[in-house]
Amino acid sequence: MSSERGVQKFSLAYLSNLASSDTPSTIVETLADLETEAALTPFSSDSAILLSNFYSIYFFALFLCDDLNEARFLSKRIPVLALQSDPLLISTYTLLRFLYTRNYAETYTVIDSAPWSEHVSPLVVRFKDYYRQKTAVLLSKAYSSISPVHAAVYLGFKGDETGLQEYVAVRGWLLDESGLLKPAPAEVEEGGMDTDAEGNDMRIAILSGLITHLTEV
Repeated sequence: MSSERGVQKFSLAYLSNLASSDTPSTIVETLADLETEAALTPFSSDSAILLSNFYSIYFFALFLCDDLNEARFLSKRIPVLALQSDPLLISTYTLLRFLYTRNYAETYTVIDSAPWSEHVSPLVVRFKDYYRQKTAVLLSKAYSSISPVHAAVYLGFKGDETGLQEYVAVRGWLLDESGLLKPAPAEVEEGGMDTDAEGNDMRIAILSGLITHLTEV
């Protein structure tokens, strides 16, 4: 990549188009190639908008690739001043911490209320939908029944009973006579290895992550 081409790509317009049109894996690969350019750009009032959007888009692409470990490594490579002073980066980094600790309630709060830029917003929308779908599948694997209150927390519908009911109904969940939701069995992906041992390991992992936040409801 020539330096001229690198400068052309390291621009807000290019990043915005990338975030709204490419696959998460392509975004990660592209921004990895541009990270040297970003690292060599001092964080200042003139570069803050470009850098905060670059790193936030990078974070969300990693979130969509389920690569939280790499997202944590990325946070170590960002100037401390940027992480501590830029509202967009503060929100993105806060979201990373909640995702890593499986704090479902706060994850949705940040997604819904943070001051996302117009350049990052398309990825935020994509991630919220992806995260909710992934969590619904995990709940289906971990629970044969779950209270609507708890399901609302894990799926981002706290205080929105109608929204929760509509969402789970589409997925085939049923409400039994005792008032509990019965998740539809999660479909095994073609080529997957959903063995008993793996299922037990997943159940333990899911329960340990979800039960941590039951007291927040």
